[in-house]
Amino acid sequence: MKKLKYSPDYTEKMRELRKYLDFQFGGDVRKRVIKEIGSSVRSLRENEQIGISVREMYGVDTDCLCIFVAKNYVFYRIEPDCIYVVNIYNEREDFMMDLFGISGRTQESIDYWGE
Repeated sequence: MKKLKYSPDYTEKMRELRKYLDFQFGGDVRKRVIKEIGSSVRSLRENEQIGISVREMYGVDTDCLCIFVAKNYVFYRIEPDCIYVVNIYNEREDFMMDLFGISGRTQESIDYWGE
């Protein structure tokens, strides 16, 4: 079973997500959502191919895969010695622009925090 490695971007976004959920919805919701995300990411160790290929879905030349969990997209790469978790994006963020420089928006951009 491969190890999981997390990018600094993913780690920071998870820290921000914890604070946001705690502030907006309270500790019970924060715990549930973070547990759900963590469980899904850890499950990649047992089935690393469970994600959707970004190349096949969006036609972008990348080796990233994506899972959708708790209204968030988690992007990762399968490397020879580990599963590298690249980043996490809320469903309202334009992850295509941030990751690949391609706008995935069909309407006006909505900020992550809903502002």
